[in-house]
Amino acid sequence: MDESLTERLDDLEWWLRVLGRPVVDLLVPGLPPDATSRHGPVPARVAEWFGWHDGVIRVAGQDHQDIEIIPGYAPLALAEAVGLRPEYDDDPALGDAWLPLLASEAGDLFAASWSGSDEPRVVAIRAGEPTRVEFPDLGAMVALFVDCFRRAAFAVGADGRLTTDPALYDQLYDELTSPRG
Repeated sequence: MDESLTERLDDLEWWLRVLGRPVVDLLVPGLPPDATSRHGPVPARVAEWFGWHDGVIRVAGQDHQDIEIIPGYAPLALAEAVGLRPEYDDDPALGDAWLPLLASEAGDLFAASWSGSDEPRVVAIRAGEPTRVEFPDLGAMVALFVDCFRRAAFAVGADGRLTTDPALYDQLYDELTSPRG
């Protein structure tokens, strides 16, 4: 049986706890489903994402690595996500139905993007690059992140920061996104 998005997110949080990541103590409790619709209708999977945790506690002078759930990226609160949308109004690839989920310190994003009742896809928004579909859905994104921790594509470096083994990440990404024979 396939895991739900919440179960996959809980697996991701388990890895963060096992690795002693400071972010686990900074995760904000999730929102009830009715709170996510306050900013307009969102697909069930997007509501489920913000129901897991509504971002992280942020304080002045905080080291971004302390709030990262994957190397370089921290989860956004729903209010932060809604507030970021106007900065990307000129991106024709996004359309009207999208919300940022994860953000880097440089402003790169992973965002849910949907049309009508379709399952949201995950797009990568990176400075200087065209916006592109990165994952077919939120579950696939989180499954890859969990697999990256499980298979050491994501690890804690000697300096205490989350690191990525780019070759192993690419291999795991290809395994996830390649058509099955």
